[in-house]
Amino acid sequence: MKLATLQRALPDFKIRLLTLQDQDDLLALENSNPTYHRYFSAQPLTLAEIQADLTATPADVAAEQKQVFGFYLANRLVAVLDILNRYPQERFLFIGLLMVNQAYQRKTVGRVIATGLMQAAKQSGIDWIQLTRVTADSGVAAFWEKLGFTDGDQLYLPLAHGERLAVTTMVRPLN
Repeated sequence: MKLATLQRALPDFKIRLLTLQDQDDLLALENSNPTYHRYFSAQPLTLAEIQADLTATPADVAAEQKQVFGFYLANRLVAVLDILNRYPQERFLFIGLLMVNQAYQRKTVGRVIATGLMQAAKQSGIDWIQLTRVTADSGVAAFWEKLGFTDGDQLYLPLAHGERLAVTTMVRPLN
């Protein structure tokens, strides 16, 4: 996804690719949503986890396929969008994370970003958007369903200490 294409679709935001230099702001944003992190770990979120999240990809994905966009309003990071281009197939875009700062939730920020992403993806020749959500999170399920996503397979992510987390894939065609 080209930054310029996404920026044209979402002109009310200042959008930029996040780097390790943005880890403190990203940590603050993610800490504004403590329930999400608790699905993965009982321990507090750390800068090391943020650093890993900025660069981590599945084994079969090249580093250049991953992009982490920051969305700013009044010079404040209000949302993050982590995507994988051409994953899991060529004409797909995979959303690894869309998180809105809690202070901006339920104010259309997430819906506007997701809608703008779909518009930019379609303009970029993407036919499908896929994501994986925590199965137990009914609020997230309802958010994506309102945007036309449908449930797919249920999977289990391995966590520390042999635990597993149930997740559900969701997909939406763009044509």
